[in-house]
Amino acid sequence: MWAGVSARVFAAPARAVGLVLLGSALLAVLQGAACAEEAPPFSLIRADEDYRYLRNPGAPRTWEDGFKFIPLDGAGEIFLSFGGEWRERMESYAMPKFGIGTRNDSYVLQRVLLHGDLHLGDRLRAFTGLGKHDVFDKDQPYGPTDRGDADLQVAFVDVIPDPDEHLTVRLGRQELLFNPTQRFVSVREGPNIRQSFDGGRASWKDAGYKIDVFAVRPLVLKPGAFDDAPDHGQRFWGANVETSLAQATVLDVYAFELDRARVRYGAISGTERRSSLGARLAGQRSPWDYDLEALAQFGAVGGREIHAWAGSLDTGYMLLTDWSPRLGLRFDAGSGGSDAGNGTVGTFQPLFPKGAYFNETSLTSWSNLLAMRPSLRVQPLKSLTLEASILMRWRQNPADAVYLQPSTPIASTLNNRAREIGQAYGLDAAWKVDRNFTLAVEVVHQKAGPAITRAGGHDSDLAMLITQFRF
Repeated sequence: MWAGVSARVFAAPARAVGLVLLGSALLAVLQGAACAEEAPPFSLIRADEDYRYLRNPGAPRTWEDGFKFIPLDGAGEIFLSFGGEWRERMESYAMPKFGIGTRNDSYVLQRVLLHGDLHLGDRLRAFTGLGKHDVFDKDQPYGPTDRGDADLQVAFVDVIPDPDEHLTVRLGRQELLFNPTQRFVSVREGPNIRQSFDGGRASWKDAGYKIDVFAVRPLVLKPGAFDDAPDHGQRFWGANVETSLAQATVLDVYAFELDRARVRYGAISGTERRSSLGARLAGQRSPWDYDLEALAQFGAVGGREIHAWAGSLDTGYMLLTDWSPRLGLRFDAGSGGSDAGNGTVGTFQPLFPKGAYFNETSLTSWSNLLAMRPSLRVQPLKSLTLEASILMRWRQNPADAVYLQPSTPIASTLNNRAREIGQAYGLDAAWKVDRNFTLAVEVVHQKAGPAITRAGGHDSDLAMLITQFRF
C-alpha cells in the first residue's frame, strides 16, 4: 500500500521533479555561504523578524545580508529589509474526502511570497508582502486556498507611540498567531494560501506579560490579481493575555468573538454570534513536557443558543539517550450537536484552526470529535526529525455529522449513528537542510471506520512532499 501511494506522488507530476532538482541546484550554490547556520532562524510570521542586529559588524554573516539590512541613513535607524519564500507542495491522494464524491488525484501546489520591510526609526514601520499561488495537474474544482494570482498577502503599518512603553499599534492586512500550537487561531501554513485578516491590533509587552487586543475581518480569497477583500459577513475580535508563571511555564487566557452573517448547522441557519473563552497552560519539567488547552463557546445562531466546548491535553516524555526519543500522547475533543429540538446548538466551531494540527489530510476537524494520538518522535541528526503516529477518532455526538477541515460536515454521515470514524497511521520526516532550505514528507493511511463506511466512504491514502526555500 505504502509503495503504491509513494509511487503516485513522486512519479506523477513531471513538473514537480524538475522543480525539486532546480531547488537542489540553488541550494548547492547557497551552501557555500559562511556561518549561515549561526544567524537567527526565520519566523513562521516573517514580519516578526528583526534584522537590526546586522548593524553590529561582528554579527553572524550570511549571503543575504546585502538585502536583509539596507541602511538609508548613517546610523542605520532607517533601513529596508527584503525576503521571500518559494514552496512546492506535491500531493498524491487516493480517496480524498474518504472518496465521497471525489476521485484520486496527484498535483502540485506552488507558493511564491516576497516582502519588504521599511523601518523609519523606532516609532514607525511599514511592511508589505505579495503572494502568488498556483496549482498544477489538479482536477477541478479547485479548493479556495489552492490558487490565486498576485495579491497583497500582508500590508500593514506599525505605530509605536513610545518605544519605552512597549506598545505597538498595527493597522492593515496582517497574520495572527497567539501561541505555537495554533489550535484555534493560525497562519494556515499547510494549505497553499495562508490566512490573512484586515483590521487593527494593539500589542503591549513587558517583563512576563504580553497583551493583544484586535478587531479584524478574514479575507475572501478570489482567483484574480489584487482582488482579495475583507469578508464583510464576518467579524473576528477579542483579546489574548500571555504570562510566564515560572521558568518554562506559560499561561494564555483569551476571549474571542466570531460574528458571521450566513451559517448553517444542519437544519439551523442564520446569523451567528459566537463567543469563545479559553485558557492554555504549557511548560516543561525535564524529561516531561505538557500543553493543556480548554475553551467554552456560547452565543446564538438562528434564534438558538450556542453551548459548545473543546479541549486538548498533549504530553510527552523525552528519553535521555541517542536520537532524543519522545514518547507522546495527545487527547483532543470538540463537542457535537444535533437537531433534536432541545433549542441549542452544540457543534464546536474551531474559528481559524491550524490545518495540519492532526495531519495533512484535511480529514479531521475539531467539530464533533474525540481523538487520541500516541506518537514516537526521534532525531537521528540535529537537522532531521522523524515521527510515527496513530490517530484514533470517534464522534463525540453520534447524532451529529463527521466533519472535514475546517468545519465542513459530510452530510451522508447523518444517516447512521456509528461513533468510530477510523484510525490514521502516519509517518512524517522533516529535514532542515540549512537555514534557508527545508524538506518535509508525510505519508498517511486513513482507515475508514463504521461512521464513514456506512455513509459510502472508503479508506484514504495521502503521500506529500514539501520543498521550501526561504530567504
